[in-house]
Parts: sequence; C-alpha cells; structure tokens
Amino acid sequence: MISVIIPTFNRGYTLVQVLDSFYRQKFIKEMIIVDDGGSDDTSAIVDEFSHKYPHIKTLYLKNNKRKGAPYSRRCGLLAAHGEFVLFGDDDDFLEENYTEVCLGKLKSLKADIVSGRHFFRKPGEGVASAIARFQTGENDGPVFDFRFFHINIDARFQGDVELPFTHAIFLARKDILLSNDIDTFYNRGNGYREESDVQAKIYSRGGKIIMTNDTHSVHMHSSEVKSGGQRVGHFSYLFWSLYYTSYFFKKYYEPIMARQGKTGGYLKGIIIYSIHTIIAQYPFLVRPINTLRNLRKNVFRVK
Repeated sequence: MISVIIPTFNRGYTLVQVLDSFYRQKFIKEMIIVDDGGSDDTSAIVDEFSHKYPHIKTLYLKNNKRKGAPYSRRCGLLAAHGEFVLFGDDDDFLEENYTEVCLGKLKSLKADIVSGRHFFRKPGEGVASAIARFQTGENDGPVFDFRFFHINIDARFQGDVELPFTHAIFLARKDILLSNDIDTFYNRGNGYREESDVQAKIYSRGGKIIMTNDTHSVHMHSSEVKSGGQRVGHFSYLFWSLYYTSYFFKKYYEPIMARQGKTGGYLKGIIIYSIHTIIAQYPFLVRPINTLRNLRKNVFRVK
C-alpha cells in the first residue's frame, strides 16, 4: 500500500540507525533507498535490512553520480509501486504510529498531503523521551510565517493544522505526486526548499496539506550528523538559501498569498526574506547600529 522513498548520500552511519523505524511502520509494502552516487557502505546496509525484513520489498537504486536529493526523490517515485508514497530522510526516526496516523488523516480529512510533527532531539536523548518532552511544541510563535514562507517546527498546537507546505517527511498519493512532478532544480549547495516545491505546487493548485500533532518524526541532533547539504559553510549556506528562495518565490509566492487572501508581489517577499536571513545568519552586521543607539542613550544621560 505504501512505498517509502529515502534519498541518501554517504550517510550509511545514520541510515543504519533510523531504518528500523521505517520498516516497522504499518502498511509498508516497499522500501526504496536511492543512493545519490555515494561511496560508503550504504549498499551493504540496505542489503542487511532487506534480509532482516523479507516480507517488505526492498529496492536499492544508485545514481551514477551525485545529482541531488530532488532527482533521487523523483527516481524513487518513478520506481514506486504503492498507491501511497511516504518520503523519508536518512537522519530521521519515525514514531511507531506515523504511517497509520498520516494515512488515516489523508483519508478522513480528504487531504492531498499529511505529515506529523518534526523536531530535533537533544544530545543523548532517545526517540521516546524526545517525543515525551516535545509533546505539542515548545514555543508560541505562528506555525507558518507568511513573511518568510517558513514553518516554525517547534510551534505549539494541538490536533491538525492546514499549511501551504510541510516538512520533508510526508505522505501523499503517488498519482498526485506524479501529476505535479518533482522539480530537480534544487540539486546543488544545501538544496534548500527542495522538499517544499512539489508541496507548494499542489497547494497553489487547490490542494490540501495537513500537519498533525498526533504523530512525530524525530531528527537526529546536529552533532550526530557530520555530512550533508546543511554542512556547507556559512556564506555558502546563505548564498544557496537566497538563490533557491528567489526561484521558489517566483513560482509560488503570489499564488499562495492570493489563496490566503493576502497581497504583495514576490519581489517584496524576496527582499523581506533576504534581509531577515542575512541578519539572522550574521547578527554582527547590526552591531554598529546597536552601538550607535547605546552611545546616544549614554550621551543623553550625561548631566
């Protein structure tokens, strides 16, 4: 019924830790691991798990060279046989009821895409204890910030919430994904927004996307993951984030804002996002401003 697709690149050391949580989900009939031209022991690890879970069909695909996560997701999608597809990551654990809850919500709410919550565990924290700590979230910000087209993954909420897109661990019908295709443009640098593109396309065409607090996916702590697109340097990370966001906004900013009853062209959105991201990444850029403010306050206090 469900085909799981996990793209990976030289992360056998994380994949071997998380795969059990995928294989043990309900309704899984097929596991597709797409190796993006890696050189580690991923093939042997997949073979090990295929023998460990013989009742589930395991398919190992390998790109002849590195082509990026969206290309790998697309390859897995084209090879999938299930009616439903769950996209996973090689550094995330699933709560034991993840597919059961998401599939139930997909059907009962007549949604096109459903995900659970997604958050980072702390160093040394087990999956169950991380979920017990997180519960319904950890801050009171909005779940989705329309200024920056950003999901606040730690926002507190109960039940279900409808969003323009969710995170990368989501369930959808295969035919909907195929009809909207996966854009492989996000194939370099940090690949920012790559998992959001097809979701935003579906939403902008009238689709329904749900994130529920009834189940969770738990990301490894950053100290546990030593490789991947998020490990590029600060300036490189900033460049690719702005580069891909500009491309993403040109495609989806205005139709999504229009669906929300909001106005504003994508250029305004890009400018606001860029300023916010630059300041967030490099807070020292605003230090001279703060210094001048403090100096002025101190001068006026002099008798």
